[in-house]
Amino acid sequence: MILGGIKTGDEVNIYPSVSFNHVVFGNNLKIGKECQLFGAPDMPLLIGDNTIIGMYVIIDGSCAKIHIGKNVSIAQQTVIVADWQVVDGSKTAGYFAVKSAPITIGNNTWIGSSCVIAPGVTIGECCIIATNSYVAEDVPSYSVYGGSPARLIKVLNPEELG
Repeated sequence: MILGGIKTGDEVNIYPSVSFNHVVFGNNLKIGKECQLFGAPDMPLLIGDNTIIGMYVIIDGSCAKIHIGKNVSIAQQTVIVADWQVVDGSKTAGYFAVKSAPITIGNNTWIGSSCVIAPGVTIGECCIIATNSYVAEDVPSYSVYGGSPARLIKVLNPEELG
């Protein structure tokens, strides 16, 4: 692979087996082994400060922009894709309402292991996405969502979070 479009902040720790291209890394990041992180030349993947990405995570923003905020934790085996890679004209293409769209993950959010974040989703600030969740709709700030498809479990009180 030819690396390009890489910008790194201070204290960026990336496991040697990670594949990445067209990524802007903030400061104080930890990226676990075997991750795949991709943006595109005209829309790099943006990862904010103080973020941790666990092992075997796939973040593919090669077809639409993905922005991950600050203080975000993404647990292992999570998949965040801005494009479903559906062939136009296939018999199943009509089942995908959104094929390609940007994804935003707000500051101070935790995403549990083995989650899937679909194209076009915005997850607000201070959210929790429970393990094994499929998120296909926007998640408002200060919310706990879980399930497949993900649904509201609890609203968080901002004053209790500090």
